[in-house]
Amino acid sequence: MEVVVGAMASLLGLDTSRNLSYFAVPAAWVLAHGCHLFAILSSPKSFDNTNPRTFKDNIAKAPGLSEERKLFISRIKSAADNGYETLGLFAAAVAAGNQAGLTSRTLNLCSAGYLATRLIFNYIYIYLGGSAKIAPLRSLVWAANLFFSLGLFVASGLKLKNA
Repeated sequence: MEVVVGAMASLLGLDTSRNLSYFAVPAAWVLAHGCHLFAILSSPKSFDNTNPRTFKDNIAKAPGLSEERKLFISRIKSAADNGYETLGLFAAAVAAGNQAGLTSRTLNLCSAGYLATRLIFNYIYIYLGGSAKIAPLRSLVWAANLFFSLGLFVASGLKLKNA
């Protein structure tokens, strides 16, 4: 993982010895919101900006969309919802890690791991999520994603406990 993160950072011209973890929070939001926008653009007539929470119901009732297309758009929206749902925990974990004084390396690796697993989760959910055989893989990636947030909390707690 460290090699992959280092290679990605190098390609992007990022100095991983510097703390980049706070930048991961808006990046995580972009991953969630990008899915939300993708869902809307996939069925613009189903989105009602005055009642945005009816979007999934509107997709299900949309005339002219095949069942397969409805399920696909619903999975896109569900990936967005899942991203929004995990964002608060991740942001709090990044803040806790910074407050506890975790190393830039730890913060950067956990932040990059969160973003990478989020991206993989979104891909699996959206493009492969219709398969019952793939569902366990999606759950495994989701658990790995959760590991990075919880890992920051545990590392923070351990560091402060020993301070």
